[in-house]
Amino acid sequence: MLQRTWLLGLALAAGVAGCNKSSGICMNANCEASVPVAVVDDGQPGGQLRAGAYTFRVSTDYAEKAWSCTLPADDCALDFFTDFADGEDDGTLSIMARAGETGLEIEVLETRGNIWSGPAKFMVAVERDGEAVVEETFEPRYEEPLVPDACAVCLKRKGRDLVVHVPAE
Repeated sequence: MLQRTWLLGLALAAGVAGCNKSSGICMNANCEASVPVAVVDDGQPGGQLRAGAYTFRVSTDYAEKAWSCTLPADDCALDFFTDFADGEDDGTLSIMARAGETGLEIEVLETRGNIWSGPAKFMVAVERDGEAVVEETFEPRYEEPLVPDACAVCLKRKGRDLVVHVPAE
């Protein structure tokens, strides 16, 4: 279900971008434009988040999303997208998240016309049991892989994995 909503957001963005190929909207399965971010607990084996009431927040200059969950009862799942206008372009910000054995996995995707990538700058904040525990700002760099016959320009993040470390205590 989460992947279907994610792909629907991408398809809508491609449609708005005016992809006029004879085959219609093209979705290249090799497009890895979203930015993965891992939220890991430095005080737990494997980085799994310890029990508690969490609020997670992802912010850009033009959009923000916060969601809450209680671990271990919830999976902290999120499947969200919103349109934005930031003065330069209109676009869509999509965020997916799910807690697992290695922490919280977040995927952030931005579409502007036919360009798909992560945001130029964004922040991830974590609260546990009502107290702020960490806030991390990222400014990823992107590169354009060779994607033949694609309607969208798929920019892939380059560099190290993005990780938010929740302190052990």
